[in-house]
Amino acid sequence: MWRVWPVLVFACLLSAGCVWGPGPGQDAFNPTARRTVRLNTIENRTFPHRPGLEYELTDRLKDEIATDRRLVLSESTADVLLKVSLIRFSEPTIVEDLKTGDPAEILLRATAEIEATSDDYIGGKRKRKVNVSTSYAPGLGGDSRRAGLDRLWRDLAREIVEIAADDWSNS
Repeated sequence: MWRVWPVLVFACLLSAGCVWGPGPGQDAFNPTARRTVRLNTIENRTFPHRPGLEYELTDRLKDEIATDRRLVLSESTADVLLKVSLIRFSEPTIVEDLKTGDPAEILLRATAEIEATSDDYIGGKRKRKVNVSTSYAPGLGGDSRRAGLDRLWRDLAREIVEIAADDWSNS
């Protein structure tokens, strides 16, 4: 009887879906391990210069890091130092209203250079360029420029978070 009891408990737990294991971004030996990230001030090197874009990206990037379970934002020493430079931003019209000539759909594009520095990386430093784009369509009854910009910064911030969370120790 005592030999069957542990097997029954284990079978019951399995059938209920109760299986423990480390979550995404967690070490099997230290389930609370998270990579610390220090973010340098984001540089705005866009030409022609578009002041203020770096602040929008900074705010969104901090929000994305705060919600990512693999990373913790640090003000002092950190596992990874991130340097981000916004190098391109454009918003060309891709569709015009035939009657008025006003923009009906506008493309938003942004490019950033990311430099991640860590003692864990072979060579100590990695650089990547990230391009993102989205559109908004005020003339087609779609969303606003603000909604389009929110999507653009969210997508760019998520790409940057992936770079910070990436395991580059073997690359």
